[in-house]
Amino acid sequence: MDMFANFGVALFWFLVLLTPLVFVHELGHFLVARWNGVRVDVFSIGFGPELFGWNDKTGTRWKVCAVPLGGYIKMFGEHALESADEAEQPREMTAEEKKVSFDRKRLSQRAWIVFAGPAANYIFAIIVMAGSFMVLGQRFTPPEIGTVAENSAAAVAGLRSGDKVVSIDGSGVSRFEEILSKVAMRPGETLTLEVDRDGSIVTLPVTTDTVEVMMIDKTMQKIGDLGIRYPMPALITNVMEGSGAAEAGLMAGDLIVEVDGMAVDHFEDLQKFVAKSPDIPLSLAVLREGRRLVLTATPKRKEVELVDGGTTVIGLLGVQVDAVTEIVKLGPVDAAVSATGWAYDLTAGSLMAIGQMVTGKRDSNQMGGPIMIAQVSSEAAKRGIVWFMEFMAMISVSLGLINLFPIPVLDGGHLMFYGIEAVRGRPLGERAQEYSFRIGLALVLSLMIFVTVNDLLHRVL
Repeated sequence: MDMFANFGVALFWFLVLLTPLVFVHELGHFLVARWNGVRVDVFSIGFGPELFGWNDKTGTRWKVCAVPLGGYIKMFGEHALESADEAEQPREMTAEEKKVSFDRKRLSQRAWIVFAGPAANYIFAIIVMAGSFMVLGQRFTPPEIGTVAENSAAAVAGLRSGDKVVSIDGSGVSRFEEILSKVAMRPGETLTLEVDRDGSIVTLPVTTDTVEVMMIDKTMQKIGDLGIRYPMPALITNVMEGSGAAEAGLMAGDLIVEVDGMAVDHFEDLQKFVAKSPDIPLSLAVLREGRRLVLTATPKRKEVELVDGGTTVIGLLGVQVDAVTEIVKLGPVDAAVSATGWAYDLTAGSLMAIGQMVTGKRDSNQMGGPIMIAQVSSEAAKRGIVWFMEFMAMISVSLGLINLFPIPVLDGGHLMFYGIEAVRGRPLGERAQEYSFRIGLALVLSLMIFVTVNDLLHRVL
């Protein structure tokens, strides 16, 4: 019963996610079509039998149908105008009909109408993210390297603690979060990093490590990693009840600067000392409101699992710290610029991932379909409206991007045909277009089947 209940919840949030995105996409087509004088006969959310609907003053039938998995608009003249009797030849359009027919519009007008759907998805995503950056703020961590893990890609390349990353492959970096996202998309690849080291720019080639991480849909995914962490001093923000830290008298706001006489510059330094000292008293030098205190704390023992399946015992002090970061609320212009950059990075990363799958550098089982989207949308909803809206923005970008692929039956396929028409001076023949659309439909259906089976194998079964 739990499985069916979870499926029902996931399906509900999938529809809550998908329906607005489909509406936005079709609204883009609709608004630009009407702006160019094209009559729109139908605006449908869903397919199949109509549940309810109404006609507006321009004659458009707005309707909601029984199968809420998509939607469409039907423009007058989008296909050959057929007579009521199929045995008869298509009748000639009247002069008034030609004025409002899609097929009778200029090539540029038709192209803009088709392009407007994907563009609307991008605009919607940018508005959502810009609103988030304005109201809630954007996480900002300086692009400074705090620690470099031993034998990591960064250590091998010569990166050092204190280096400030200026650019990656010529693309500017202003936040540590950008470093993580750019590197994650390039597992096992060589990147060129420019870093500011004591006022001098140093250029270093770095070949990223490949690590496996668990994603929000509980699948494992390979990503790139440099082995660097952001600056995180051992400034305590929380002390766990009953922990060794609590028993020693440590408090939120304490800055640990030494352990047994050894300097602590970063929280990871403290972690290393503590991890190898279960049940061993440690002398901690602490700065508290400008005063230096020396406290003795004994880390508690804890058994943890190793990656290879074994276990080991480590020490835990029971404190939490935060990175040197802040949440910055942006103004309208900065928010729009940052959201546009976010959409660009997401698009570039998606295209890169697709290219890696095609070349075999990335496992295709990482592709997700409707089941994955349903699962993640449900998880995002549990985390709150902000997570859900940001995930919706991500899917909106993906929907816009996919529709721009030059595959017949998608918007990009129509744009491809219009490009050919612009070069040839006339459209492709009806038979060539018909066969192209059949091939395109077969490709899209095959992809849908593949990602659905992939979902079932890796996310459900």
